[in-house]
Amino acid sequence: MLSRNRLALRVVFSAIALFALAVLAGCGTNSTTAMPPPTGGFTNSDLNGTYVFSATGTDVNGAPISFAGVFVANGSGGIAGTGGVLDVVDPDFDPAVSSAVAITGGTYNVGVDGRPASTGGLLNLVTSGGTFTFDFVIASDQNGQIAYYSTNENYGGTGSGSYMLQSAVSQSNVDGQSYAFNVVGASVVSGTPFALAGAFTLDANGQVGVTTTGVEDVNNNNEAICGVAGCIITGGSINLANTPGTAAFSTSAGTFTFDVYPIDATDLTFIETDGGYVTTGNAFTQSSSIPSGNNVFSMAGWDSTAGGPITAVGLLATDGNGNVTTASAEDVNDFGDAGEVTGYSGTYAAVSGGRSLVTLTGFVKGDGGLGCSGCEFAAYPSTGGMILLEVDNDGFADGAAFLQSTSATTFASGAGYGMDLTGGNFSGEQPVEEDDIVEFTNTTGALGGIIDFNDEGSTGFDEKYTSAYTADTTVPGRGTVVGAASSSSYQNSYDMVTYVVDSSLSLGIVSDSTMVALGTLQTQASTGSSSSKVAVRHMLIPRIPHVKGQKAKRASH
Repeated sequence: MLSRNRLALRVVFSAIALFALAVLAGCGTNSTTAMPPPTGGFTNSDLNGTYVFSATGTDVNGAPISFAGVFVANGSGGIAGTGGVLDVVDPDFDPAVSSAVAITGGTYNVGVDGRPASTGGLLNLVTSGGTFTFDFVIASDQNGQIAYYSTNENYGGTGSGSYMLQSAVSQSNVDGQSYAFNVVGASVVSGTPFALAGAFTLDANGQVGVTTTGVEDVNNNNEAICGVAGCIITGGSINLANTPGTAAFSTSAGTFTFDVYPIDATDLTFIETDGGYVTTGNAFTQSSSIPSGNNVFSMAGWDSTAGGPITAVGLLATDGNGNVTTASAEDVNDFGDAGEVTGYSGTYAAVSGGRSLVTLTGFVKGDGGLGCSGCEFAAYPSTGGMILLEVDNDGFADGAAFLQSTSATTFASGAGYGMDLTGGNFSGEQPVEEDDIVEFTNTTGALGGIIDFNDEGSTGFDEKYTSAYTADTTVPGRGTVVGAASSSSYQNSYDMVTYVVDSSLSLGIVSDSTMVALGTLQTQASTGSSSSKVAVRHMLIPRIPHVKGQKAKRASH
């Protein structure tokens, strides 16, 4: 049985919630009309099979919390009582790490728009430790986005993540493969941001460091523990004999252990279980080079000068010859100071051992909004996007980049979208994490739909969502989303800047002065193939350390 340790009060606040919305007590049933995607409506049959899921967020006491696991949906509104398990990691509880907790049943009810049909249709996963509840929006019958929406007696809170249909994976499918990985979260002891990124090759026995090699970068609260060259992985393994599987990696920076939930042989979900850090992330099969062209990136981190979080989204333009060109662009929200940066540049090294070093000048990633000179990121190209982690000992920033399509650079008119935003809301006396699920339809730039949100335990369901989208005519894929007040008593309005990756995926940041948040937007297909499989995977992003009870204060920029 899972139980709370009420003596431990963590001082962590998540770096990922959503836009400035009024705090609501929970709503009961639909108050607005669902808007199905133009291609057709969703039903319970669009959630049918075995799904791997993960999420990270904040519990009701402000401590970091993370989840990973697998559930089995029957396609008619029920969760199987066998075959499902989950991990919960929360330093505010005893035990802090609960691994392979059996899912003994549950329910869901899909509405025509791919969200729950009502609050009674939320995804409920029943375990011996209580029921864990998630809001969701379906991108296709293979994947979607989730927000933790739980009043679980022990583990209530908020969070954001994704789910993906699982393929059968055995140990032999991963042995001999080369992977790049990234996990991010917070330190258990200090609540400060922490991230790992690396690359490794498994031998025929699932081992690293015996006959194969690996490298790892560690950013612990602005300090690159392994320097700009990274640490050699001296030992490690992945073992998928049980559910969950396990992974471990040892370097001079320490040994880190994880439970592993494979989605397929190219994509493994990680959740840290060593008790030192609360992190989640993924390992993807490696790619051999930095993609050439416009790479759309999103990134989050911590600005120690301003004393608050920072998010960024933009283009990393690469020429295939080791240069980051001045066609690069960035939109940044540095603890409420939002703006556009154009013409930053830099260089990148050839990929060696799965890793490259990217050096940038004029890029903003903290320092009170000032552009950096020679700031450095470890880059790990993979089939799940290019992982980026700051390693210059002058800040904390973590993210990913995806090669932009040249044929789809604006929101598709007539398309339905599912959106997940997650970040920090600094509009009140105390900062809170907020995580939101949105479904909308784009009608020639007019965005209309429904929004659900969880404001660190205070939930709102089925509120009206309206905004207007305008494509940028100069920067490929860039656009602005300007919020309009809803007709309800609560004004769900906010501003965003978005960058289109391809016809199925866009990334964005909130550009309001009281919100620092990242978003993922996926086009919806009521049936058929997965919508940009990797889209929601990298959004497990850094956390904001903050002492509860103190009002957030911005430094002068």
